[in-house]
Amino acid sequence: MTVLSFRLLLLYLLLQHLQPCEAPTLRVLPRYPILEDQWEAAASRIASQWQNPNDVLTVLLIIGGDIVQKALAQLSGGRFVPVAFSFGWVSYSFNALLTVFGDGALMPPTIHPSILVNTRSGYARLNYSWILNRMLRGLEHSLEPLDAALCVSVFRSRPHNNSNPRDWLWWSGVITILVQLTLAIIPYAINSDWTILSVTLSGIGLALSGGLLPQWRKEKWGARPDSKKTTFCLTRGNGFQHVVVIQNQTSDSLNLEDLAMPRRDGCSRSCKVAAIVFALLWIAFLINVASTRNNTWYLLGVGFLGMIQNISVAAVPRRPDAMGLPLEFVTKIQGPKVMAVLMNTERQFPFVGLALVKIFFPGDFSPAERQFWANKETEKMAFTRQEPAVFHSSIVSLSNVQGSHSISLQPFSASASTGLAAAAPTVAQPPPTSPFYPMHTKLARRQTM
Repeated sequence: MTVLSFRLLLLYLLLQHLQPCEAPTLRVLPRYPILEDQWEAAASRIASQWQNPNDVLTVLLIIGGDIVQKALAQLSGGRFVPVAFSFGWVSYSFNALLTVFGDGALMPPTIHPSILVNTRSGYARLNYSWILNRMLRGLEHSLEPLDAALCVSVFRSRPHNNSNPRDWLWWSGVITILVQLTLAIIPYAINSDWTILSVTLSGIGLALSGGLLPQWRKEKWGARPDSKKTTFCLTRGNGFQHVVVIQNQTSDSLNLEDLAMPRRDGCSRSCKVAAIVFALLWIAFLINVASTRNNTWYLLGVGFLGMIQNISVAAVPRRPDAMGLPLEFVTKIQGPKVMAVLMNTERQFPFVGLALVKIFFPGDFSPAERQFWANKETEKMAFTRQEPAVFHSSIVSLSNVQGSHSISLQPFSASASTGLAAAAPTVAQPPPTSPFYPMHTKLARRQTM
């Protein structure tokens, strides 16, 4: 009982000394007015930029110069070049200064190399013409063969008109310019703000003036007329599927060898002065755009429309006649074997397969192939170095088809072989460096025996 009483006393005393617990309280952090002001200022700047993105416009105007250059190369050459005003014109004006005073050319350089072959002389040269490379690319897209090792597409040239026909890409520029003007009139009609309209008019005027330089036509179609009516082959070389054969049927057709050669004459003095003036005007245009503060979304829409049109013109393949090189399709020869295709091409179009076989087969041939091409080279040398009348009754005969000389091979006969044997001492032989020389000497010995 004593122990229990002592314990109760201790419990009573303990309860008397304990304090009631207080509820926990949350401490509020002090406010930082400087940090709140920074967040509000940043949000205000972002909102104002989205309302009037004038700073973005000045940045966009200095990108995409190569796109504008390719669009001009596609549509230039005529009296009116509808390349719409876009963001890349300021950048292009400075790139034009570099190319005019450096390379001496306005046309863009070739990206994908190709080879141009003269079937008359057999000479093959690298093609430096941007317009010929773009024409080859367009024909490759339109004449894609199915399960063919080689496809030889034959075209006949028509008279060159020294202008750009109005295809849908040409009309897209006209329509884009009209839509740009319509979009720029809206701020003036709503708020009487003529700034966007004036900037758009000045940009369109400078863009249209940049395509009127005579240097574009000089570089694009600067070639002599082909009075010899030569047949040319355009290909990317061994390993590619396509060969484009162009038969110049009129004396007004362009000499493609002149087009394929690199430009060495440079730009004229007037072209250099014009490039400097255009660069200064585009700098002034950039300053005017940077001062625009209101309704800049309309100007941004104008630039985006022009950029879409420029990209479409620079990227989309065009027909040869739309590029100033009118062609008429004749036939297409293709097959699973490259050698068989070249032999069929040589049978239908003499000297064409002979010029191509050295590109696609730089090595040795089988005995049958060597004999076939040795005979064709003998016939070509006989035709090019002898009078046509000497071989009229033996191997080669001339006929006039549609005002042009075409070559038809006649089958051998007894009188033909006699005439060949009689004329054998005067027939020009292939040089010792020719791949057909050993077989030719054996054939000549058999004919003289």
